[in-house]
Amino acid sequence: MFWKGKVSFLKQLEYFFKQTELSLIDVNLPENPSDLIYSKCRISVSKLNDSYGIAKLLNEWFEDPESKSEAKLTPEWIRESYIQKEAIWIVAKDLGGTVRGCVCSFRIQAPYPNSLSGCGKPNVWGLVDWYCVHPLWREKGVGSALLETLDFITYRIGRKAHVFLKEGMPLALPHIPIYTTRLLCRRDGNKNIKEMREGTGLLVFPYNEIERSSGLPLVRLEGLTTNISLNDWENALDNELPECWVFVTSDSFVDYKRGWQTDSLISMYAFRWTPGKWLGSRPHSTVI
Repeated sequence: MFWKGKVSFLKQLEYFFKQTELSLIDVNLPENPSDLIYSKCRISVSKLNDSYGIAKLLNEWFEDPESKSEAKLTPEWIRESYIQKEAIWIVAKDLGGTVRGCVCSFRIQAPYPNSLSGCGKPNVWGLVDWYCVHPLWREKGVGSALLETLDFITYRIGRKAHVFLKEGMPLALPHIPIYTTRLLCRRDGNKNIKEMREGTGLLVFPYNEIERSSGLPLVRLEGLTTNISLNDWENALDNELPECWVFVTSDSFVDYKRGWQTDSLISMYAFRWTPGKWLGSRPHSTVI
């Protein structure tokens, strides 16, 4: 399923027991994807005018039609991601030019303390997200071609280390996550507030998804790692946000009397890098 840049779990354990620092691993360097052009589907780096097709595909098919949530992206958000997140979108188009598959790499901070980037060094870190193939085009090699093309392009420009997050059941063997956590969620917010705003003291990361039944947005928050001012934080969720579902990782301090529920499992996978001594540790809050 995934590109050849995955690092075996045995090697991850080896670096962990050696207590090494976080480091890149050049394993099975990406090949030129020029042969990944199919007779009925072409894989390429997206253009700005692909934003409408990408949004349409993701809103219809990123989530299973039977799931409780659905994607809610706009072409404007996708266009903004090129600048704000230094996004690299790879698309698969049929002969008519319709987007049938996509995947994206967003620039992110390093998951763990390291000296691989910063102080004038290029940022090598990316997050793989919005991986989707139209149901009629699945099991035809399109998904693998998208990932391999993304791997080739990002590696060439210096974004060599990627993180992939999987919600729900972990990937099948031999894919082993380097970190797992459960999410906690609760419904909150003030119906008199109509949109997210600054100055609340809350660090909010929108999922660009909504609850299918109610239309309420889903957002991730940076949770508290100490119970100092826990009551003030919980009150802020109720009073400073519009109505929404908020999610935090299970190692956050919460007041379960406020209606918190245990939600899905989140697994983090590493491609072309090893966390070394940080294996199993909580990554930076902007990553998960």
